[in-house]
Amino acid sequence: MTGLPASTSPQTTMAGSLGPEDLILLARADFWCFIELTFDVLHPGQKLVFAEYLELLASVLGRVEEGKRRRVLINLPPRHMKSVITSVLFVAWCLGRKPGTRFICISYSDDLAHDLSNLTRRVLRSPIYRWIFPNVELEKSSEDYIRTTAGGFRYATSVGSTITGFGADVIIIDDPLQPEDVSSETAKREFRSWLGSSVQTRFNDQSKGAMILVMHRLAPDDPSADFEPTADFVLRFPLIADRDETKYIYNGRIIYHRKEGQLLNPRLMDGDTVAQLRHMLPPHVFQSQYQQRPVAGGSGMYSVDQWPRYAPLEVTGFELLIHSWDIGATINGNASVCTSWGLGKNKEGRDSIFLLSVRRIKAELPEVIAAIKAADKTDQPALIVLDERGVGLGAQQQLAREGYRHVLGSTATSEALERDGIPVRRPGASKVHRFGNAVLAIADRRVLIPSSAPWLEAFLSEVAGFPNIPDNDQVDSMSQIAGNLDTIIRRARYLRRTSGISASETKSITLGREDFWLIVALSSTWLRTSSVDVMAEN
Repeated sequence: MTGLPASTSPQTTMAGSLGPEDLILLARADFWCFIELTFDVLHPGQKLVFAEYLELLASVLGRVEEGKRRRVLINLPPRHMKSVITSVLFVAWCLGRKPGTRFICISYSDDLAHDLSNLTRRVLRSPIYRWIFPNVELEKSSEDYIRTTAGGFRYATSVGSTITGFGADVIIIDDPLQPEDVSSETAKREFRSWLGSSVQTRFNDQSKGAMILVMHRLAPDDPSADFEPTADFVLRFPLIADRDETKYIYNGRIIYHRKEGQLLNPRLMDGDTVAQLRHMLPPHVFQSQYQQRPVAGGSGMYSVDQWPRYAPLEVTGFELLIHSWDIGATINGNASVCTSWGLGKNKEGRDSIFLLSVRRIKAELPEVIAAIKAADKTDQPALIVLDERGVGLGAQQQLAREGYRHVLGSTATSEALERDGIPVRRPGASKVHRFGNAVLAIADRRVLIPSSAPWLEAFLSEVAGFPNIPDNDQVDSMSQIAGNLDTIIRRARYLRRTSGISASETKSITLGREDFWLIVALSSTWLRTSSVDVMAEN
């Protein structure tokens, strides 16, 4: 080899002392060098606009190839090269290093999946690629299926398609939903179901297979929110840094650091362009897709950004615990939701409630009642509030017959409460009316949510969209507590006092009680049937 052909000579930021042969050897070992050398294949005559985040992205993907990262989430703004680097160049580089590697690459549509496949094929057929990896030979090269003679392949498909018969070492999901799909609960539910039933089962080796999700954020409950709790690396950068960002060190040197207010790649998108974009787009679209800070469009009843929060690590215990259940009694219908609340003091020293967890299950009424009992046995809440309208009436009646005297219907009459000597205000029967009362308590800083939790984004998305959303189970569970707060607190204290259990005997209640729902699962017969869909958002 005497040098690179002139037509493939790259514009590179690598050290100028390296000759063509040195660059070829380096590109085989270093993904970032490979990106620089092959960029011209995809964008003839253009120079790669370097930015530190690109080198960081390359280093993270390099860890995937080494087997040191298995679940990677990449959230970057549109048109910032995340798809080209991940779904095209990374696949090509891996097939060069290990021609037997098998990829399944998924996008929201066949057109996008085929476009990315065609770009990959262009790289694999290019002179520069053959210089870097001369031993890679293609046995098949169609629009959706590229296969090497070593048995490796890149199979391109779209969300919802059948992928039976293909086993993968690496699965790349690139833009699984279109922006218009994010408002469709059906589309999101169908994607989650397909991901769990079809995609997750496609790994050749479940203990070693890697999955990469690439997208810009769309909504608080988009696929990124579902994927993040199990990710071992999250690469998420807004277009405009909203705080000083971490120094990432790779091979002993800093490869990324950004100050608050700096653009992600000012040579690609300068300040004037960003200002114009911000002016043209609806605020929630810019915040979600470009800033990676998704917010729901909302109904205008309440702005969730104003909700007072608390730091979970700063709270170690509460006076008592309250459970609030909104009951759905079918497997295929709305979920049954339990929100758990701790009673304590806010910063002003006033009685307040702190949201500790949100859990959802889909089951029929007998199984829901079993879950309520198991949760009660585990945490010993002073009060269980449930919506006794509709299917909840049967639950309330059965629990009352069995001696659960600390169960209160959310629409209980004043007379029923006043028999215990508690002056009350009867809550409104309308969900909107109760939500309005809850908003007043939230604005009074007496209803607090954690600063972070795995289930928080989905919860806030529902609150922000209420009542213009198909499912409002989480809102109902919250509203029946917060919408009649003082009455609920008085009732809970009365029941705790008359139960014979002192406040000092009440166990410490903390955020993130995974053991709570584990015990629910183990002690409930309803989880022993395969027909029950459990949606515990840990």
